Amino acid sequence: MSAKKGIQPSDNLLDDEDFEYEKTLAEQAKAAREREEELYLQHLEEQKQREKQREKEREERLKRERLELMKLKSGVISDEEATIKEEHTEKTQLHGKAWVANFVYHYKFMIIFVVFLIIVTTFIIIDTVRREKADLTVVMIANNGLQTRQEELEEFFEKYTPDFDGNGYVHVDVVICPQGPDTSQVLGQDPNNTKLIAQMQEGKAVLFITDSNTEEDFMMMMTPALAADFPDSKYVDEDGMSWNFGFLAEELRFENMPNDIHLSMRIPVKTLGDTKKTMQENYDKSLEVFGNMLEDLTKRAEETGDKGLETEPIKYDENSSESSDESSKAK
Repeated sequence: MSAKKGIQPSDNLLDDEDFEYEKTLAEQAKAAREREEELYLQHLEEQKQREKQREKEREERLKRERLELMKLKSGVISDEEATIKEEHTEKTQLHGKAWVANFVYHYKFMIIFVVFLIIVTTFIIIDTVRREKADLTVVMIANNGLQTRQEELEEFFEKYTPDFDGNGYVHVDVVICPQGPDTSQVLGQDPNNTKLIAQMQEGKAVLFITDSNTEEDFMMMMTPALAADFPDSKYVDEDGMSWNFGFLAEELRFENMPNDIHLSMRIPVKTLGDTKKTMQENYDKSLEVFGNMLEDLTKRAEETGDKGLETEPIKYDENSSESSDESSKAK
């Protein structure tokens, strides 16, 4: 029967041999694991015993040292006889690159932070000196719509202004604080008036942009001597330099620019913030800019045959406040 099914007696023998072989391997692996565990436990026990021995020796040493210290304090033994000695760790002295490397290693984060602060502080100082300090200050008090052209006005003045502070570039600060016809009655009640008062308390601002509506109280602070300083110019009168130029309206991008605008100069006086000498120095610088501008505008007017502006001055109604309405129309 077995022969018919294809089962040979030799197959059973091979299966038995494989089983015995695998059983032997498993027993060997088990024995190896048990041996490893035994060695590991033995190692832990030995380590534990060594720790106990070191702790015991430490306690005995401390006990001896305490006993010896008590004898030393009580005078039973002398310092020479004592076995307790103060231990000093000799410090390694670093020099040169080794000292630098050690310092950087221990304080690298502090060094990075300090360098960052130095860079930021330097940038702020340079930016403040170069950008905020103006070579010239001009105050716009005319209330006719030209106050909306601050950027154009600053670029216009910078063409005629030298680098007075020597920082490598020219910057003119045009302060916008237009005044209405009733400013003298409400002085200090408007932000524009506050800015104007601040400028009047210093001697930095000498040039003022005015018009025929500017209050006489302000015009009395402007010098009438410019006509005498430039006797040959038809564009300078007791109010200052007339800006009645058609090409100037185009340059300032102010199409309906009134023909009564003047560039006036303030009389040098002692102020709350500056001495008369300081203001005189600022006056001389401003007069140089005034002369440069007058020369250029006069030349351009002659070359172009400029006939002036046709826009009449803004008229204020004494019984109503039409300043803002008229200014809007002028824009």
